[in-house]
Amino acid sequence: MNRAIVLTKDEAMPNRLWVFLKSEDNQKLLGWIGGGLALIAGGLWAVFVYFFPAPQTKPNPPQKHIEADCGSVAIGGDVSGTSITAGNSGDCPKPRP
Repeated sequence: MNRAIVLTKDEAMPNRLWVFLKSEDNQKLLGWIGGGLALIAGGLWAVFVYFFPAPQTKPNPPQKHIEADCGSVAIGGDVSGTSITAGNSGDCPKPRP
């Protein structure tokens, strides 16, 4: 005695999809379609990068460390927009007579 399998609408769609995917011809077709889509996406990316290159950024200049000791003054490079603090550290040697 054969039993009939009754599938609901929610079960029928995944079952049809599974039957479609099990077919060897359909697998080959989907492989070609996927490969073609990957090729097109790679080509479009290459065209985009060629016509819209990344903006060139200038490298930051090396940072200078300038230090003045014992009441002397030293300034290096651009000083605009920078605060300058002057003071005495108190550990300077006594001047010779």
